[in-house]
Amino acid sequence: MWANHNNRFGPGAVDRATFDTVVDRVISKYMKQPNYFKIDGKPVFSVYELSTLIKGLGGVEQTKDALASFRRKVKAAGFPDLHLQTILWGQIPASISQVPGDKTQSRNNTVTSLGIESLTSYQWVHTIGPKGPYSGWADRAVGQWSGWAKEFSIPYFPLVSVGWDTNPRRNAYDAGTIVERSPARFQAALESARQHVDKLGLHPLITINSWNEWSEGSYLEPDERYGYKFLEAVKNVFGADGSGRSVPATP
Repeated sequence: MWANHNNRFGPGAVDRATFDTVVDRVISKYMKQPNYFKIDGKPVFSVYELSTLIKGLGGVEQTKDALASFRRKVKAAGFPDLHLQTILWGQIPASISQVPGDKTQSRNNTVTSLGIESLTSYQWVHTIGPKGPYSGWADRAVGQWSGWAKEFSIPYFPLVSVGWDTNPRRNAYDAGTIVERSPARFQAALESARQHVDKLGLHPLITINSWNEWSEGSYLEPDERYGYKFLEAVKNVFGADGSGRSVPATP
């Protein structure tokens, strides 16, 4: 996933020359690695903020041209094609015509016009308010998946979040945080994601936020409180041998 948002390293929007530099580097340094993730042999490349990409490149038509060039370069590198993905949240513009009152505008039209082939999420807080117990938060997030399956003509690959608490990086307490997270509740959410993928017959891709977002309270890495239990929850649902035999969760 290309985290193309404004941050301390610089602006997220890039012009065509910079975009081409990114593309060339990704293809040569990453996609050619044997463990780069692919769907049907096509390297998967995900864009964090689609609207920022469009803004930097100068508009929808310019973005279409840039992505078409990306696809050609991937094929020239020996791959069957490119699998383009974007993050599903408020950064997907609903209008591609830029005409006020356009009745045809929809987020689905935007992504399909750009050749985007799938959607996923980065963190549940992007679409669900970050406050309250984990179980209710997870239920609301999981409840969105069926609606997105109807809204979009391309697949949505589910995201499961470990939690949300940004207070480690704040001077004053922020009440917008998720409480009562646990390996058992996290495992239940993973089960829902697995069932969703199996039910719709999707490619077996499920993302998790996150490995090490310590300052956001969303991490799989072992700690002093839970040890390896969050990692064990992943193993319980998907199986070390890939069998996916579920076992009871550790509280």
